[in-house]
Amino acid sequence: MRRTTLLVISLLLTFIVTYAQETVRTDSLRKDSLAVPTYEELTRMYSRLAAKVDSARQRAIEDSILIAKFIEESRQAALAAMPAPKKPTFWTNSVLSQLNFSQTSLTNWAAGGNSSVALGGYVDAKANYDKNNIKFQNRFQIGYGFVKMFGDILKKTDDRLSLESKLGYKATDKLYFSAAFGIKTQMAKGYKYTASDTTLVSQFASPLNATLGLGIDYTPFPWLSMTFAPLTGGLVVVSLPELRENYGNKPDEKVRKEFGAQLKIKLDKEVFKNVKVDTELVLFSDYLNKPQNIQVLWDLSVSMQVNKFMNANIRTNLIYDDNIKIADKNGHKAARVQFREILSIGLSYTISNK
Repeated sequence: MRRTTLLVISLLLTFIVTYAQETVRTDSLRKDSLAVPTYEELTRMYSRLAAKVDSARQRAIEDSILIAKFIEESRQAALAAMPAPKKPTFWTNSVLSQLNFSQTSLTNWAAGGNSSVALGGYVDAKANYDKNNIKFQNRFQIGYGFVKMFGDILKKTDDRLSLESKLGYKATDKLYFSAAFGIKTQMAKGYKYTASDTTLVSQFASPLNATLGLGIDYTPFPWLSMTFAPLTGGLVVVSLPELRENYGNKPDEKVRKEFGAQLKIKLDKEVFKNVKVDTELVLFSDYLNKPQNIQVLWDLSVSMQVNKFMNANIRTNLIYDDNIKIADKNGHKAARVQFREILSIGLSYTISNK
């Protein structure tokens, strides 16, 4: 038993010594195989690495320049392909034209009547300027119509020539200092037709009414304006001597002067789809001649656009002027209310820019 124990201990010690010697030999070999680089070697390694980094950076810079050049060339090409920008405009223009025609032909018609042809035309042109504090509005109207019954003379049914301009300078958001100018006359001779007589009652510049007013313009809505001009001068021109007394001028007075106050209310609005109302009421009091007798001029136009080319329109004009004397059927002349109504259905076309 004792001999066996000693043998085991001897073998264990031999194993320990052998393992220790192998470990020392292995560590010695590891130390010999791991060589530390010298300073020159480190310098060469750094130089090679720095050269690679510089080369990569240079390529990145060149690529960035090429990309930026491509983007700029693409942008310039796109700009060149775009249409030239329109210059800003502060004008709003429109032209409304209407043409109405009717014809009646009767042959052996037992109920009676006359064959006739009727033609009427109307042009309403507007040019309005609006920029910063300045507003400049212009309107030109011209209309003419006639009816011709076979066997009778041609008779004028409509004749209108009108130009209006208004210049405003903004005082507040809805209030403008304004100067308004207007001129109205007719183009052709007009007659009063009776069963036995035809009397000349008007022609170009007989009469001609021109006004210039200074005041304020209030526009609570874009479609409504009210202009009050306490300083309004007017001229009533009647070139034909035989017609002067009919319009308040003396027989030798070709031009009659007026000076007073004027109130003008104007509404221009589409009240329903394709139904538009355009109306203007002008009240004038002449300081120089019976200021209590107010002159009234009221124009009303209601139009319905059936389609792009068809239009139904009704226009009315009401005038009361104490200076205009109109004879009744007995020949007695006096100031009277004048009223005209025109109903037309025909061609209509509007050209406008916004």
